[in-house]
Amino acid sequence: MSRVPLSRPIARFAFAALALLPACHGAQTTISAEQAVLDRRREGLAGLMAAAHRGALLPFDKLLVVADEGLVRQVVAASLPFERVIVGRYRIRVSRADVHFEDGFGLVRLDGEASFADRAETEGHAEVTVFGGLDVVALDPESGTLRGSVKIIALDARRVNVYGVKSSIVEDLVEQLGREKLDSFSALASAIEIPVRLERSVTLPAVGPGEVRIDAATIPVRASVADVKAFGGKLWVSVDVSTDTASPAPGPASTKPSPTPEAGPR
Repeated sequence: MSRVPLSRPIARFAFAALALLPACHGAQTTISAEQAVLDRRREGLAGLMAAAHRGALLPFDKLLVVADEGLVRQVVAASLPFERVIVGRYRIRVSRADVHFEDGFGLVRLDGEASFADRAETEGHAEVTVFGGLDVVALDPESGTLRGSVKIIALDARRVNVYGVKSSIVEDLVEQLGREKLDSFSALASAIEIPVRLERSVTLPAVGPGEVRIDAATIPVRASVADVKAFGGKLWVSVDVSTDTASPAPGPASTKPSPTPEAGPR
């Protein structure tokens, strides 16, 4: 298989990101949301570069399933708006969502408002943005659909001043949200079902009647996700496909006996 070079935009951004971004950082609570997203993009770009240097960005010897970010964005937006209570203390209402598949990273962004669960929202609220990465894509063995799992990587809480007046409640809310562990907000990132379906079996029609007759057969198919990459506004999912050898094979082919020629005069 021939080598596929990185496109110029990816290569330029990759070298710039790898050069400018720090290789290590402190605790997650001290990193800005922007820095956390840039770190994930740096990791994604490094993965794309490594794959390109090995020979190709995509393994074309496997089944390739492509999901456009616009389609996945519509799937996420269909669940909006929704509200969750986090660790029994914060009420977060998500009203907007966005999805981007670029730089080797599947970014899911959720925007909304947060307030204290034991107070009326009118007493004070903060604007929040939750950033997540579409890290795990698996094939559901029952339905044959692709499912994605979003992991929260950062949260940005911002003060909202009413008529330019600062509120101590909002100040306290933003401070406490910033101290919470990211895992606490995992309830905001539900599983994403990507609208792509892979059939679990292949049906072969019967052949005949005629000289050769073959009974109809259904061959179970096993499929598993082998690799996932995000770039160019799309999610590229490579799938390993094989037949289920443990299932009974189709019945043997049968042939009609040829008529015996009549003996001629001797």
